[in-house]
Amino acid sequence: MELYSTLSRTVEPLETLYSDRVSMFVCGPTVYDYSHLGHARTYVIFDVLAKYLRWTGKEVFYLQNITDVDDKVIIRAKEEGVQQQDLSRKFETEFLRDMQTLGIDSVSHYARATTHIPEIINQIGRLLNRNVAYITETGIYFNIDSFPRNGELSRQDTTHRISRVTDSTKHNPADFVLWKLGEYGQYTWDSPWGRGRPGWHIEDTAITEKYFGQQYDIHGGGLDLIFPHHEAEIAQMESLDGRHPMVRYWLHTGFLTVNEEKMSKSLGNFITIKDALKSWDKDTIRYFILISHYRSPAQATEEGFANAKKALEHIRAIATEDMGEDAEGRTAFTDAMESDLNTPVALAAIHTLASHGDIGALKEFGEILGINFMRENSAPISILQDIRTELRARKQFDIADMIRERMIKAGITITDPPLR
Repeated sequence: MELYSTLSRTVEPLETLYSDRVSMFVCGPTVYDYSHLGHARTYVIFDVLAKYLRWTGKEVFYLQNITDVDDKVIIRAKEEGVQQQDLSRKFETEFLRDMQTLGIDSVSHYARATTHIPEIINQIGRLLNRNVAYITETGIYFNIDSFPRNGELSRQDTTHRISRVTDSTKHNPADFVLWKLGEYGQYTWDSPWGRGRPGWHIEDTAITEKYFGQQYDIHGGGLDLIFPHHEAEIAQMESLDGRHPMVRYWLHTGFLTVNEEKMSKSLGNFITIKDALKSWDKDTIRYFILISHYRSPAQATEEGFANAKKALEHIRAIATEDMGEDAEGRTAFTDAMESDLNTPVALAAIHTLASHGDIGALKEFGEILGINFMRENSAPISILQDIRTELRARKQFDIADMIRERMIKAGITITDPPLR
C-alpha cells in the first residue's frame, strides 16, 4: 500500500515499524458540543483505512483521544451552569453515539485526557529536565527555539509565526503552553509546579507515548490541525529522547466546506452529524464522504447527498443476481485502495462489480467501506408495515407516522391503504 505523507509531501510505500502491525493515532474531538459533518469525514476516512488494513491481514491498534479538558469545555460549562465533567461526558456520549450510527467501529481504544493526567505531568517533568521547557508565573511553556526541526510539517516561515495564545510571560511569542497554572474549577489538578490543568497539545503525546512509545506508524487528523497542534506534538515527543521521526506517515483529510467556507463551529456554518442523520441514512453519508478523495476539499450540499443516495440505490438495483467472481473488478478495487486510499476509484470498481453480479465482493468490500450495497431483506420491512397497520387501526397515528417517515428516509416506499 502507498500513502501520501504530509511530512514528505510525497506518496510513499507503507512500511511500518513491525511488518504485521500498524499503530495509528487520530486526533479525537473536543467534547463541548455536538460533532459535525467535518468531523464525520475525518473519522469515516480513518475507519475505512483501519478496516482495509485489517482486511489485508495486519493487526491494527487504532487509538483516538477524547479532549475533555479545554478552555471550550470550561467556558461552555460555566455558560450552562453545569459541572465540567457533566458537560464533557454528555457530549462524549453524543459523539460515540454518532460514531456508532455512522458505522465507525474500528477504534481500538478511546483515551480521555482527564484519565491520563499522571502521564501528562510525567512528560512535562521530563521536558523540563531536558531544558526544553520553562516555568513562569502563569504556566509551563515549551521553548520552541530549542527544537531545530520546528516547522518541518507545516513548512511555514517560522520567523513570523506566533502561538494562538498570547502571554507576556512567554520567552518567545511562538512558545506554547504545557501546563496552565491556576484554578479551573472541577478540572484542576495538583502538580509539582502548582495546581492547574494541561495544555491542549501535551495530552496527545502523553497518551500516544503510553500506548505506542515515542515512535509509531500513522497519525491522522484534519488539515486545520497541522499548525499549531501537530507541529507542537512533534516538538514535544522528539524532544524527550531525540527519536526522529515521531511518526512516519502524517495523513490529513481535506476540508468539508459549506458555501465554499470550511465547516467549523467558530464560523457557525456547521451541520451536526445528528441533524444530517435526520435527512440521510448512514450508508448515504458514508458514500457521500468516500466519493471524494480524502485529501481533496469537498462541498456539503443537498444535491451532493441526493446524488450519493441515487448512486447507492443504482448499485442495489442492479446487484440482484449472483453471477460469480469478477476478478478484474476485485483487482480494480484493491488497486484503488492500495493507491493512497483512492475511494472514488474504489467506488467506481464497486459499480462494475455490481453490474457483473459479484455479490460476494459487494458484501466483502462493503464491510471495508462500511456501506451495505445490497437491498435489505423484505421480511423486516413487512413486519414494520404490519406494526404500522396495527398502530393506525388503534388510531396511534403519531407513532405510525414516525415509523413511516424513518422508512422513507431509508429509501423504502410506503403506500398506506385507506382506513376502514
